[in-house]
Amino acid sequence: MSYTINHNASLGVIELTYSGRITGTDLKEATSECISLGKQTGTTKFLVDEVGMDLDASIVDLFNLPNKQYADEEANRQGQVAIILPTSKEARKAVQFYAIACQNRGWFVRVFSERLSAINWLTGNITPDKSDPGDG
Repeated sequence: MSYTINHNASLGVIELTYSGRITGTDLKEATSECISLGKQTGTTKFLVDEVGMDLDASIVDLFNLPNKQYADEEANRQGQVAIILPTSKEARKAVQFYAIACQNRGWFVRVFSERLSAINWLTGNITPDKSDPGDG
């Protein structure tokens, strides 16, 4: 397993941290665990740290998350997902594609280049139009 998931009650978010090589299977499994934990805790905000991730998943794997898996697993449509972008340029492009695919399907997903901006957006400490340049 190349990811960790925990409920950060003080921030009111589910934190998912990827590290190392991440496959399409890893993405699907982590997504299922996050959706389940969100339902168990009543949490609809997710902080996804992909800084240390080496993405080894296809565009189809990424596209199927918002296009199929979220609906199949009845993810909360009011949820917010803040993604801290990976360092790899190639992985960044793939993650930005994923964020756009989510947004086009009505999911509240934004990308950020650093953790504090992502947390501020999730907790309402800034308005979405003041997110950092990583969001697109």
